[in-house]
Amino acid sequence: MTKGFEYQAVRKKLDIRPGQRELNLEIPRLADLRSKGWVCADTHVHFLSPTTGVLEGQAEGLNLVNILAAQLGDLFTNVGDMPHGPLTSKDGETIVWVGTENRQHLLGHIGLLGVHGNPVYPMSASGPEESYLGDPLWNSLADWADECREREGLAVGVHFPYPTGEVAADIVMGKLDAIELWPGNNGFDTLRCLDWYRYLNCGYRLPAVGGTDKMGANEAVGANRAYVHLGDAEFTFENWARAVRSGNTFMTTGPLLLFTVDGHVPGEEIIFRSGGGKLEVEARATCLFPIHRLEVVFNGRVVASRERPEGAREMILKHEVRVPGPGWIAARCSSRYSSAGTGQVPGKVAHTSPVYIVVPGQELFSPPAASYFLTLIEGAQTWAETLATRPDAQRYEKVLRLFRNARAELHRRLHHQGIEH
Repeated sequence: MTKGFEYQAVRKKLDIRPGQRELNLEIPRLADLRSKGWVCADTHVHFLSPTTGVLEGQAEGLNLVNILAAQLGDLFTNVGDMPHGPLTSKDGETIVWVGTENRQHLLGHIGLLGVHGNPVYPMSASGPEESYLGDPLWNSLADWADECREREGLAVGVHFPYPTGEVAADIVMGKLDAIELWPGNNGFDTLRCLDWYRYLNCGYRLPAVGGTDKMGANEAVGANRAYVHLGDAEFTFENWARAVRSGNTFMTTGPLLLFTVDGHVPGEEIIFRSGGGKLEVEARATCLFPIHRLEVVFNGRVVASRERPEGAREMILKHEVRVPGPGWIAARCSSRYSSAGTGQVPGKVAHTSPVYIVVPGQELFSPPAASYFLTLIEGAQTWAETLATRPDAQRYEKVLRLFRNARAELHRRLHHQGIEH
């Protein structure tokens, strides 16, 4: 018997007596992050009614369940639930909000969380499976993101970065509020995580959240979740979205991971003078199953680590780290245990969003990463210009303008670094 990540698992052999009608079992707590100002959410759930979402959210210790209506060809899911607004449990501790996942088969998918009113249409564009074969490229993901924000929602790069066609242009142009991080069973050496590091290394601030992309009963809601620090703020979707944007978050498939750098929490800045300096980092991981490695990364490279080959349910890493200049620093932890056979969620891991190191007069920028982004953007633009079914001229020009503007911005930054591309 389990209840999310803040309770210990209970395994008992029971004798049920003839005629017995009552059975009481207690699940001891492992931690209580809610009492410390944290709330946890699944940012990506499908094929679930809001009432069942409340029930499953309570069963898994979740505060917020984001059900995403979607179009898959002729199938439209949860669309009829949107006009009714959020559904809240009687104790106010679990909220279900129906947003949308808007999809394009090559350019990508985007989660529009907490939008008010009807779905943002079209829910899918230009392509089979999502939309229909031969459908025009009505709009870009950036258009959907803009309308999401106009409706007081949170624009999330779901199952980041796949499909990866437009993601680079959206991030360069500041269209995404956060990204869903899915490390794999081999830890953090995955395209998902490495791409996130590349964007961070170019100065793009992208808080990490967690979502299951739950498609059926084989997946527990919240098996990949985001913890977000609200502090003393009232638990509402608006306050939760504001806290996500501020960046004090961590994603997890099990471990509870807290991190500070010289007393600063993720999302905050530390101002350094030229030449860098030393920082005191502290990472604490607690988990209901053994974890084996706890690490601190600076600009994507491990700068401090602790390993427990036998596994431990609690690990603490305190270290003094030397940083040479601007960048970002975050904590991550992993277990050798995997989640094989339990739906889409990968191994047991957690990763915090970064604390940012700022040096006045120095820009955080990686030319190799910028060149990689340009390749992605040019490829997506080429597809749009040569293979996509074109809509009316005005809509088509707006889509192409996104790619041109993103390329121009990256070329500007490369030129500022004295690099011609």
